[in-house]
Amino acid sequence: MIWQRDYYGATKTNWVLTIILLCLTMSIILVQYVAAGVFCFFGVITFMQMLYFKQVGQKLTLLNNKKRSRMLKGGQSNWELTFENKGLPIWNGQLRIYFQDAVKPLVNLHVGHSQLIEIVVPLTIGRNEVLTVKIPIEGQKRGLSRLKQLELTVPHLFGEGSVALVHKPLLLMEQMVYPRMYPLKNVRKASPLKPGDSEYKHSLFQDLFSPVGTRDYEPADQFHHIHWKASARMQKLQTKVFTQVANESALLVLNVENRYSIIADLEERIEEIASFVDYFYREGIPFALTVNVRSFGVTPYLYLPIGDGQKQRQKAMELLSILSKNDNTIPFNRMLSHLVMHENLPVSVVIFTHDVNEMASYVAKWSNNIHVNIRLNQNLGGEIGWKNQPLQGR
Repeated sequence: MIWQRDYYGATKTNWVLTIILLCLTMSIILVQYVAAGVFCFFGVITFMQMLYFKQVGQKLTLLNNKKRSRMLKGGQSNWELTFENKGLPIWNGQLRIYFQDAVKPLVNLHVGHSQLIEIVVPLTIGRNEVLTVKIPIEGQKRGLSRLKQLELTVPHLFGEGSVALVHKPLLLMEQMVYPRMYPLKNVRKASPLKPGDSEYKHSLFQDLFSPVGTRDYEPADQFHHIHWKASARMQKLQTKVFTQVANESALLVLNVENRYSIIADLEERIEEIASFVDYFYREGIPFALTVNVRSFGVTPYLYLPIGDGQKQRQKAMELLSILSKNDNTIPFNRMLSHLVMHENLPVSVVIFTHDVNEMASYVAKWSNNIHVNIRLNQNLGGEIGWKNQPLQGR
């Protein structure tokens, strides 16, 4: 059963029908045919109304396809509810929708219940009709908003009372609000000692499939790098010049634990990391992300393996969007220890934390091979800047 039906005012309707039948019987006994006709008319209307409310909505279906829309905080989207009615028409219905408060409706006709928002919209749909109801919404805060409940109220056509249809299957539509992001500058850290795909003029490695020009031949040049057409044109030997490339990858590490609770500035920290994620995506830099929030699986904490491109950005933003102050955490040093044992660290590690004491030994060891950047405090507004804390001397 798709809809759970609740009747309001059905007892009154039954009493009205009973009274009409008694009056009709008395009119016939007293040979008052005009009165009997009137009572018969009202009796038919009341009976048809009772029959209507027993059948209405039985063939009304919601196209409940799984869909997740994404937006930034302050961005706009729509809840789109498509109904198909193959049964009796519905007139003057009221559609009551409940959803989580990560988004808010652009109309003011809503009521908040703790972390839920309730909104009521009119609904009229005929027989064999497909109708799409669009509710404009706006991203209010970082998080995931799900449709929690859907209720359709159909009022009695004559008199008081109504029938309420509550949608029983789980609603699969979601709205995800990404955290706010800020522009970043000068955060690229390439390694000239490791080959990769990023252009870096001080690198020792070249991309042999990406020539950028020629220069005069030198005795130390390799023979197969000679550009023969350019040499014939210049009347002297010319050597191909290739793009210098280096490994430029990063690991973003977030510590959300503060003793036995979540850090107070969780939102600000998430916005910092989201800014780095967006920057790495735009610059084409591969990155990984890890948070010391307990997870089930091979990795006991939230971990996004290294990758790049739109898919990687989307996965990282979704991971950041669902973080909550109600999450269970694991000790930060345990996560760092597991990272050292099970993962190959990239050339750059950016750590967002409020306490450097518990990770000093790890950072001192990592700093011999990779670039480690500790982010402790922030200056929001336009460009973000953090103070680097050198730990080698600790």
